[in-house]
Amino acid sequence: MKDIRKFIAENRDLFDEKEPSAGHMERFEALLKEQEKTGPVEEKEPKKIKIFNIISVAATVAILIGVAVTLYAPQSIEVAPAPANENAISTGEFQATNDYYSQQMEEQIADIMCKLAYTDTNNQAQLTTDIQEIIERNKAFVEEMARNENQEVAIRYLVKNYKTNIQRLENINQKLGKYTKC
Repeated sequence: MKDIRKFIAENRDLFDEKEPSAGHMERFEALLKEQEKTGPVEEKEPKKIKIFNIISVAATVAILIGVAVTLYAPQSIEVAPAPANENAISTGEFQATNDYYSQQMEEQIADIMCKLAYTDTNNQAQLTTDIQEIIERNKAFVEEMARNENQEVAIRYLVKNYKTNIQRLENINQKLGKYTKC
């Protein structure tokens, strides 16, 4: 191809002086008339995306999110119920306090788990580990406070522990909330 262009460039004067071959104009006009009869040449329209393809992609994304949530979410979220043993505080005040704050923690954790589905896998794994650690420490603390003989002290420390844990969960939730909303 370069050789032809080079040849044409070097011999430009030969091409400019020569007339087209005999009958060239007649052939050219015949082609123009034929095009006028058949109409202008239409350009091909780009292919439209089929709705089935869009649905397939959406279903695939939904399945991937479901698998990610299943793999990276804790299997069960149980926030430290008060143990029922002989040494435990028998009054309902400790249990009511525990139930109240346990419910608040569970709400925060549920919201966080919803938002985790929209984060990358590294964040999912790290935050799931952090949440499991908070839950396990809380459970151990609640069990220890339930064995305490002084009910007022046990409830005071129980509330303090829950407020700290809920604050930690709210901070995680707020940071995730900057990127996604559930």
